Amino acid sequence: MQNLIDLIRSTFSNEIALLIISMLPLIELKGSIPIGLAMGFKPINAYLYSIIGSTIPAIFILLWIMPIISYMKTKDSLKKLAGWAEKKAKKKQGNIKKYEYLGLFLFVAIPLPGTGVWMGSLIASILGLNKKKSLLTIALGNLIAGLIIYTFSSFFF
Repeated sequence: MQNLIDLIRSTFSNEIALLIISMLPLIELKGSIPIGLAMGFKPINAYLYSIIGSTIPAIFILLWIMPIISYMKTKDSLKKLAGWAEKKAKKKQGNIKKYEYLGLFLFVAIPLPGTGVWMGSLIASILGLNKKKSLLTIALGNLIAGLIIYTFSSFFF
C-alpha cells in the first residue's frame, strides 16, 4: 500500500494525490487526513481534500454497483468476487436495515475498520435505499467521520 501511495504522490500534485489517496477503499479519509497532515497540508485543507475525495466513490457505487455485481455473477471468473462483496455487505447491514438512513449515517460517521463510504454505499445499494437520500446521508456521515479523524490526528501533527 505504501508503494501505491508513493507512486500517486510522485505522479500528481500533492492536492490531486491526496484526493486520489482518499478515494482508495481501505484508506478513505481515515487514512488520508493523517497522510495530508504528514504531507504538510494545512489542517483545513487536509480535511477538505479528504472529504471531497472520499465522498466521490459513493456516487459511482450507488449508481453502478448493482449492475456490475449482476454482470459479475454471469462470469465464472468473477462470480466468487461478487458473492464475497455481497456477503461482506450483508454481514454489516444489520442496523442500516433496521434504521435505514439513520443507521447508514451512523455506519459512515463512526470511523471504525470496515465502515465508511465504500461499504456504506454498497450496503445502501444492496438494500435498495433511495440513491439521492443515501448519497446525502453518506456525505453527512463522512463529514462527521472526518471531524473525528481530524480531531484525533491533531494530537499527533
